[in-house]
Amino acid sequence: MKKILVFSNGEKIGDGIIKLPLLNEIKKRLPEYHFTWVTNLGSTAFNSQLKNIAGQYIDKIIEKVNLNPYFWKPISINYNFKDEYFDYILDTQKAVYRTIALKRIKCGQFISACGNGFFSTKKIKKVNRLRNYYLYDLYELLDLIKKEDIDKEFKIEIPKSLQDNLIKIFNSNNKYIGIAPGAGEKNKIWPLEKFIEVGKFYRKKNYEVVLYLGPEEEYIKERLLIEFPKAILPEDLIKDFSNVEIVMGTTKFLSCAIANDSGISHMLSTGYCPLIKLFGPKDSLKFTPKNNFIKTISSTEMNSKEIKVIAVEKVLTEVNKILN
Repeated sequence: MKKILVFSNGEKIGDGIIKLPLLNEIKKRLPEYHFTWVTNLGSTAFNSQLKNIAGQYIDKIIEKVNLNPYFWKPISINYNFKDEYFDYILDTQKAVYRTIALKRIKCGQFISACGNGFFSTKKIKKVNRLRNYYLYDLYELLDLIKKEDIDKEFKIEIPKSLQDNLIKIFNSNNKYIGIAPGAGEKNKIWPLEKFIEVGKFYRKKNYEVVLYLGPEEEYIKERLLIEFPKAILPEDLIKDFSNVEIVMGTTKFLSCAIANDSGISHMLSTGYCPLIKLFGPKDSLKFTPKNNFIKTISSTEMNSKEIKVIAVEKVLTEVNKILN
């Protein structure tokens, strides 16, 4: 049996969602390979909030192996790699200490961009360019194993049992628009009043409002429910799946979603519905993949780092283009 090991230092939920297309690419290009995902010190969302989705691609997850670079000590404190062999090891991180430790695991080919590719058994081309959306750098490493066109139409697979639950909530005769007004960093948040204005505009056009709120945004829930008393909060209605999976699953029922640059915006980036993603101080090109499902609106287009300068009319124009 052919085997590939992919190594990281762990994935929090946002990073895990971003990497889901990478899991698809690995399985698509190497379907006959047993696929093991290994983390060094951190845990991975692929083994928790994203377990049901990631499990469709990854055959085995080993967390917190705590690799050691010193040849007189075991390779890992927590896992026995002594008799393991992999046809490929793909190193997705760039810390030299960890890469040296990882190279102690026996393999046919070792692929790593650490040290500008110094440790890689296949030569990594140096390209002078502006910073990539960081997932594309990992695709380039995967190309060294097997080069194929990236699946730009990739959609995250939603478990059928979750879809069966959502069908009971979303009426196929109705139209839905998703609104995610929060973000972890305050300077990334478009003013709540503007989100409310957008929601009211589409409610008048017979769209039902679906609200997505993170754990730190309960304080605005009461206000939003005053404005949208019939709004759907999917995470309050389904209990047998993680909140992440629920948010992702609902995108199959939305006509469009609007969100700040946030963890929830990653969850809404499934490819099932168009997403308008609002940016303030950060560069939208560096933090958004190129595909047909995501439209970014950045305050930098108005020569400002303040997200509040984005006009409601601009957002409505872009949403209307999608809906029409």
